[in-house]
Amino acid sequence: MTWVLLMLIAAFCQAVKDLCLKRSVAGVDGLAVVWAYCLTTALFIAPFALREGIPQVTPVFWISLACTGPLAVVTFHFYVKSLELSDLSLSAPMLTATPLFLLLTSPLMLGEFPDVMGLVGILTLVAGSYVMNLSRMKHGVFEPFKALVRERGPRYMLLVAFLWSVSANIDKIGLRNSSPLFWITCAFGFTALLLTPLVWRRTHRGFAQVLEAPWYLLATGLLEAVTCIGQMQALTMTIVPYVIAVKRMSAVFAVLLGWLVLREGSVRERLAGAALMVLGVFLIAFLG
Repeated sequence: MTWVLLMLIAAFCQAVKDLCLKRSVAGVDGLAVVWAYCLTTALFIAPFALREGIPQVTPVFWISLACTGPLAVVTFHFYVKSLELSDLSLSAPMLTATPLFLLLTSPLMLGEFPDVMGLVGILTLVAGSYVMNLSRMKHGVFEPFKALVRERGPRYMLLVAFLWSVSANIDKIGLRNSSPLFWITCAFGFTALLLTPLVWRRTHRGFAQVLEAPWYLLATGLLEAVTCIGQMQALTMTIVPYVIAVKRMSAVFAVLLGWLVLREGSVRERLAGAALMVLGVFLIAFLG
C-alpha cells in the first residue's frame, strides 16, 4: 500500500525532526523556534506548490485556514515546550494517543470511524503508556500513570496529541477544498504570520536568536516539509485515523534516537512501552 510507505517515511522524518527541535531549543525562546520552524517548512514546500499550480479554492478552505492557524500556534507552543522539558524518548511516544482521540474527533468532523474492534488497540495504547514508566511501580501500582500527570513534558505532549486529532481533520477538509501542497504551504505560512508579532513583542532577543541554531532549524523545516507532503498525499488515499496511526511509528524511532544520540536512560522500558503503543496504533488502524 503506497500510503503506508509514505507514512513510514514521514514517521522517520518526524522522529529526526523532533531530535533537531530538541537540539534547537537550547538557549532559544520557544516562540522563536516555532516561528522559524513554521516559516522554513512553508518556504521549502512553496516551490513545489507553485509548480503544481494554484488550485481553485472554496469558502470552506478559508474557514479551515482561519481555524488551523491559531490552533497550530497553541499546539506548536506546547510541542516545543514538551521537548524542552523532558527526554525525547519519554515525550514523543505520547503522540501515539492521537489515534485514540481521533476515534472521537473524526466521526464528529468527517464521519470517519474504524470498527469497534479497534478498542483492543486502545487498551494496548494504555498498556504501553504504563510500561514506559514501569520502574516507578515500586512506589505504587498506579505510579506510572501518576508520573505522566506530574511531569509537564509528557503531559504537554498528550495535550498536543489531542489538538493534532482536531487539526488532522481540518487538514483533510482544507486539502479537499484546495490541493495537498497548496494547503500545507498556506497552513504553515499563515501560522508563521500569526507568530511574527508574538516573537517581536514577547521575546527578549527577537528574531535574531534563531541564528544561534540555524542548521537545526533549517533541518526541522526540511524534515517537516517531507513529513507533510507524505501525510497530505496519504490523506487523499485513506481515512485520517489510519494515516495518523502509521505516522505514530515515530514513537519507536524517537526512543531509539533519544538513546543513541542524546544518551537518554531507561531505554528498555521506554522502547517496550513505545512498541506496545505502536502495536495498539496498528490494531486500531488495521483491525478497527
